[in-house]
Amino acid sequence: MLAHNRFANRFIDFMRLSILLSLIILLLSTDTVIAQNDSLKKVLTALGQRKTALDTNVQVKGTGNVTIVADSSIIRLEKSTRKFKDIKGYRIQIFLGSLDQAKSERNKYLSLGLPYSVYPKQIVPEQALHVGDFISRMEMEKHLQVIQKFYPKAFGVVELIEPPKFSTPKK
Repeated sequence: MLAHNRFANRFIDFMRLSILLSLIILLLSTDTVIAQNDSLKKVLTALGQRKTALDTNVQVKGTGNVTIVADSSIIRLEKSTRKFKDIKGYRIQIFLGSLDQAKSERNKYLSLGLPYSVYPKQIVPEQALHVGDFISRMEMEKHLQVIQKFYPKAFGVVELIEPPKFSTPKK
């Protein structure tokens, strides 16, 4: 019976000490958070900003831009997990010849600064260069007129294309 009372007394003392330490830690952490908030408000006010993210009635209007810089291996992983990998569409063939000629023609095309991606495609025994990713024939024909200024023999081909990249409208 005496051992039971000692155990009970030690347990009660342990619980009191635990509660006391918990309260002390809670009070110290609350003061730290308040001090950090006050310091942040002072710094932002010194910089000339009246409202902070800590205020409850902050309203954000307009849009911003976020640029994500990712490693090439992450980009490849993201592209490989897309649900729709390739879709049927149109490209413009600008060249057909040997591999060496195709490489030099690709460099010439890139130096023109046109906004279309260039894709090499092997058509045995030769190499072709296709440009663009056009969803509709009408879109391809519109861009074909631009390409034909530089490549008069260019023509449209049906091919699997990369899905279009959606962009937000500029205001």
